[in-house]
Amino acid sequence: MGLGHDISREFIAVPDGAKQQLLYKWPDRQIRRFTSAIVDVDELAIFISQGRVIGILQPGRHQIDASELPFLGDVADKLSGGNAYDSELFFVSTHEFPDLTFGGPVDSVRDPETRLIVQLRAYGDFALQVVDPAALITKLTGTVDLADPAAVIGWAAEQVLKAVRTVVVGHVVNDEWPVLGLAARTPDIEAGTVPAANQALAGYGIRVTRLGNVTVSLSDEDTEQLRTLARDTAYTALTGSFGTYAQGEALLGAGKGMANGQGGGNEALGIASLGIGAGVLGAFASQAVPAPAVAAPAAATAPAPATATALAPPTATVATATATPAAFCSHCGHALVTGALFCSACGSAVATAP
Repeated sequence: MGLGHDISREFIAVPDGAKQQLLYKWPDRQIRRFTSAIVDVDELAIFISQGRVIGILQPGRHQIDASELPFLGDVADKLSGGNAYDSELFFVSTHEFPDLTFGGPVDSVRDPETRLIVQLRAYGDFALQVVDPAALITKLTGTVDLADPAAVIGWAAEQVLKAVRTVVVGHVVNDEWPVLGLAARTPDIEAGTVPAANQALAGYGIRVTRLGNVTVSLSDEDTEQLRTLARDTAYTALTGSFGTYAQGEALLGAGKGMANGQGGGNEALGIASLGIGAGVLGAFASQAVPAPAVAAPAAATAPAPATATALAPPTATVATATATPAAFCSHCGHALVTGALFCSACGSAVATAP
């Protein structure tokens, strides 16, 4: 804006709507002589010319005049007859700014426990304070738009996230922190991030005073993958081998599925019908129903009635004995139901004559 627009302006100060900003840039470059600059108790006013600091105003009321502020003599506007000063003016708040947020992806790392590569992300909040206003303005000029206070805060949040990234990845890689359960490491992460962030911010005149609510997490897919692998690993250790664990999982899953499909029927019969557990069921049946020690031979050697033997030809006797099915299962010894084609205990086919 030109000098003519500023004739009615008597005071230079931060507007009420910008009081909570870290940085406020006065919109006019030409500052009229004899106006008053009001600097609040937690502010500093900084004059910048050609990228360098020419003067700093402490809290209080100051008259814009070279006789009171000698450094303004070097930036007097000749076109205005010395009635204005050509300079940029910034107001910088020096109090602490809490509850600023950061967040984003950290890095892809290999989990020391599972050896899987997963993507980490982090978010949280931090507090920021300006300790060197002149350095803040001169160092960030050309890096961010100083007229946009949100851009300055956003840049600082990126530096905090970089510090979190350095701390977390360093511990996971070098100290083999498992990625599941990183919440237990939050105090260590916060304690390591603050000095790491301030080391990066020191040259820009700002510092992180506090860090809080830091959360390092995984994507939902990576979380589920690690949980599944951890469960499988634990069960494998209990069963002795992954093959045994996988077989047990298959048997249990098949049995439950068949039981649900048959309205709550016997799970073992469901497994047997799938052809998965026939061997298991056979072994169980042979142990649960021991074979009779005497009954089977007695039935096999029982003599035919004397009258029948005397009247029937020898060949007929042989044919009759061959066609008669066995009364007990030849596989498990279980008693057979008359006319049965399969053993009801083990499922083996009943031997019959050709």
